[in-house]
Amino acid sequence: MSQPEQLPWDLVGEILCRVPTKYLARFRTVCKQWKAVWEDKSFLNKYLSRARPQFMIRTDSKICSVEISIDDKNEDNMSIVERDVTLEYECKTYTNLCYCDGFVLYGMCKKGFVIWNPWVRQHRFIENQEYTFGGVGYDNIRPERGYKIFGYNFYTDRSSGQFQSNVAIYECKSDAWKFINGTREEPHGIMPDSIMSLNGNLYFIAFDTKAYKYFIQSFDMSEDIFKTICAFPSIEGSFSTQALAVFRGDRLSLLMQSRLSNKVEIFVTKQKVDGNGEALVWINFMTVSIPNFPRLLPHYLSPDPSFFVDNKDDKRLFVCACDGTEHPCIYIVKGDVLRKISIDTLFVNMFTCFRSYIPSFISIPCCVPCV
Repeated sequence: MSQPEQLPWDLVGEILCRVPTKYLARFRTVCKQWKAVWEDKSFLNKYLSRARPQFMIRTDSKICSVEISIDDKNEDNMSIVERDVTLEYECKTYTNLCYCDGFVLYGMCKKGFVIWNPWVRQHRFIENQEYTFGGVGYDNIRPERGYKIFGYNFYTDRSSGQFQSNVAIYECKSDAWKFINGTREEPHGIMPDSIMSLNGNLYFIAFDTKAYKYFIQSFDMSEDIFKTICAFPSIEGSFSTQALAVFRGDRLSLLMQSRLSNKVEIFVTKQKVDGNGEALVWINFMTVSIPNFPRLLPHYLSPDPSFFVDNKDDKRLFVCACDGTEHPCIYIVKGDVLRKISIDTLFVNMFTCFRSYIPSFISIPCCVPCV
């Protein structure tokens, strides 16, 4: 009896990257080859560009992953699935969450960080009491992704009055540290909560205190240097809210909300971001001018919103924000229709953090057994 013909491996990967995340966990146990698919760079890139992101919400007492479920046959039927993924690390200092390729970095100011994949229940704590850690990336020049953790300590030099930074880079695979002291920077303020990882490098919102304007800056993980990327796009009037995100796996997106009208504009970079220091150009992707659209930062103690544009629908916007009460909510916008899903099980305050991320099933990058 002849053996059944096997599908080409490229086709298997193409099929798997279209499967909903909740089913992929089961498929990992089919065979070693299916489990190893997550180590394939081309598969991971396809999966990350097509999967619908989720939101991760950190409060004082718990960390929760929130998946938005939409009925393909009836788009009016929407719901959320909450998963408690709380880490058992007591930390009373400032903490943040960062994301890269399915990994989550849980940074604890002046204490250390946890590199973590909540979907495979693996994490590892690294102690460091000198730096604040706020980014995961890798050297995109090398064929293999050697993941690195970015730590920073910004300060103003007393003798020169210049803004400078000390940087710490932790290499996960080798368990090695690299310290870069006294990196000179133009006088501006970096917004740590805006740090995004794309193609290995880190991108974040910064504010030029001399020119009094916002712009996008990066930290190149291959060269270990800061780079100024581009200014914010021009809009009429002033804005009260801005947030940065990854757009479909290879570009940046920027949300800006008008201070007066609450109109939201979503900009995306015209070209793919390859990390070679290119000058990025913004294009207006969509505008949300629904009457009575809520203010995404209802008061100064509110956490910064997080957002993404649906990878499965050209013009559907998801925003996780505080609605002015003690609870977070998710706003879903398509055309002139706005839907709101409140998350009444969680309470927010000034230390709450919202992040968008895409789950994956690859083991965390570390050189010792993880738990």
